[in-house]
Amino acid sequence: MAKKLVAVTSCPTGIAHTYMAAEALQKAAAARQLSIKVETRGSIGAENVLTDEDIREADAVIIAADTAVDTGRFAGKPLVKVGVSEAIKDPAGLIDRALAAKPQDLVARVEEIKQERKSQATGWYKHLMTGVSYMIPFTVAGGILIAISFMFGIEAAATEGTFAYVLNVIGGQAGFGFMIPILAGFIAYSIADRPGIAPGMAAGFLANSVGAGFLGAIVAASWPATWSTT
Repeated sequence: MAKKLVAVTSCPTGIAHTYMAAEALQKAAAARQLSIKVETRGSIGAENVLTDEDIREADAVIIAADTAVDTGRFAGKPLVKVGVSEAIKDPAGLIDRALAAKPQDLVARVEEIKQERKSQATGWYKHLMTGVSYMIPFTVAGGILIAISFMFGIEAAATEGTFAYVLNVIGGQAGFGFMIPILAGFIAYSIADRPGIAPGMAAGFLANSVGAGFLGAIVAASWPATWSTT
């Protein structure tokens, strides 16, 4: 019986590398007559989402991501975690590593997570890119709404109560207003997992309120990193 694999691919922008990695893994698995299901986390959200049954039946798990991915649902499964580019460059080798991996020891995994969090200073690029990947949809949506408001005339949005005004307010104030809190919230999520989201967003909102901007949000988001996990 052919072995079954599951995988998750994700990149900071969620546009190209996410899907290139998924396609590379699928082709490499097909060449070896292996079954694989790949969950892609792109700019439009998670697609081809792995079910509990998919994970339960899988012989190994591959995480190819440059953003934070919750690995808790794969507890007890042989797992290999790499950057998304490695899945594009050497998908066959990555599959070999996954099939050769040993099931995760839960106690050892907890200790590994603690060590990862203690050494989080070396992973700031990943934390920042996780925040950026979640911020991009708000930036794009806000920009599109503002652009649409200009279709009614450059000065049309200046007249309160008009449709152009409403689009401009939603895009400029609401859409762009969410950028910094979302950035901070998901940087904190990458650092401290789910408990970091709410305080990270709150800190980002405060940073935005006092005009601290993106740098303020990044500094504010580092707050959850100081929490003790013991």
